[in-house]
Amino acid sequence: MKRMLTGAAITATMVFSLPSQAEEQSQDPMQTLNLFSAVAGCYVDTPAWDVATPGQCEAISNASQTTAVFSVLGIDQSSGRYAIQYLDNTCASIFYTVNEGLVCTRTIRAYQFVSQRVQITDTVTGQSYIQSATAHYEKNL
Repeated sequence: MKRMLTGAAITATMVFSLPSQAEEQSQDPMQTLNLFSAVAGCYVDTPAWDVATPGQCEAISNASQTTAVFSVLGIDQSSGRYAIQYLDNTCASIFYTVNEGLVCTRTIRAYQFVSQRVQITDTVTGQSYIQSATAHYEKNL
């Protein structure tokens, strides 16, 4: 079943409210991961159920073009601790989903490689770094 991309449209950066120190100490293990647990990921949208993979993704399908979906894995974006910014003004759309966090979509054509950079910032420490993921798509003959 094809994954439906739904969510609220967002221009480029999403920042949530910061948790208090007491809340941070009682958070689940996913929220205690630090900034460097974050990794850029992607999937190429196909009729199958697609799941983002770290660093690179690829798919083969019948369409001459489809959508590459870029995301950030390894952190809890709903905690409010991290700001995600997709760089280079290359996203066709940027929006937030409960399951995937802030995502960037881009059109990808058959036999094309598409890379996307993302800046991840820890709003508590101020640390920031840039990662990228690359999508590849091929068409069935």
